Amino acid sequence: MSSMDSEAAYVRQLFTEVLSSSDALTCDAVLLSGGLDTSIASETLKRLAGSKLRTGITVTIDPAQNSLAKSHGLFIQEPQDVIYARNIAEKLGLDHHILTPTLDELFFTASGESTLSLCVRVRQTFDGMELRNAVVIAHALKYAKSIGCQRVCTGDGADELFAGYSFMQGMSDGDLQKYTLNMVKTMSFCAVPLAKALGLEVWSPFLDPRVIEYATTRGNSRELKVGLFEGASHGKLILRMAFPEVVSAGRKKEPIECGCGTTVVPALAELAVSDKEFESEAKEALDKYGIVVRDKERLVYFRTFVRVVLHGKDTNQLQTDSTDACPDCRFRLRDGTSFCSVCGLYPARPIVKD
Repeated sequence: MSSMDSEAAYVRQLFTEVLSSSDALTCDAVLLSGGLDTSIASETLKRLAGSKLRTGITVTIDPAQNSLAKSHGLFIQEPQDVIYARNIAEKLGLDHHILTPTLDELFFTASGESTLSLCVRVRQTFDGMELRNAVVIAHALKYAKSIGCQRVCTGDGADELFAGYSFMQGMSDGDLQKYTLNMVKTMSFCAVPLAKALGLEVWSPFLDPRVIEYATTRGNSRELKVGLFEGASHGKLILRMAFPEVVSAGRKKEPIECGCGTTVVPALAELAVSDKEFESEAKEALDKYGIVVRDKERLVYFRTFVRVVLHGKDTNQLQTDSTDACPDCRFRLRDGTSFCSVCGLYPARPIVKD
């Protein structure tokens, strides 16, 4: 057995132990994106005695229900999550719920509190990258709640810990090690606070302390995280080698927004908001609140941000800090990061390289 095969066997045993815990076995649903992370979690859980996992939930935008986006050619391919997720669900015999909301349902209209409003209120942000992903998670969690699920499994943390993102895969071994250690300090996932707001619990095997310890010590090397698998270069290499039998072992990493279809939203916002509207409202944001709104997509979210955060009751948890504030929105930056979680500006502070 090669050293890589031995390490893969170690990782497989580690995850089997983590997924054998009561925290894991009591998960009755999984947010089934069809990616490697939830493929490993769900397929391992289903073969363990005592697992309560019965339900898989997948969100995918149906291009046929979004005439404006479709008419302008914004959907160039079918979102891929549902294809892989369906295969996983069929393999495991899960009760698979495929949700096909329109973009209007996710971002603009709903009965009661809209999905976008929930995300903006809970996450305290008008950043496009955050909200394009968060609305998908929130929509799935709201549905999980409606059908009686109580504890939902996610794949959060795998990309951050095991070099799932393409920019991490291009780093040197030393830089990747340092970046991973910093990610542990700064990484944040929307599922936990959104679930709490909805009265649910979420859990991810990749955020178990044993997995974090492995990924930042023994497993913190580029050799284990980046390399060839099934003839193609991938991140999360050791996870793929540890679980080569899972449906998505060879699937290329896609951001949530690409896999489900919300990646078209920036272009849709360009069509929905006129130049005159943008210029007028961006000027008002700067004059009235001292906040720079950089593009039309952010403006769509900023309208909700003003209503539920800046003018909301008991919801404004943000702090202004003149000595360590984002230059665009003037809210305090999180320690250890150059990214502003409120408006999405990057870099929001100078990047210091060792």
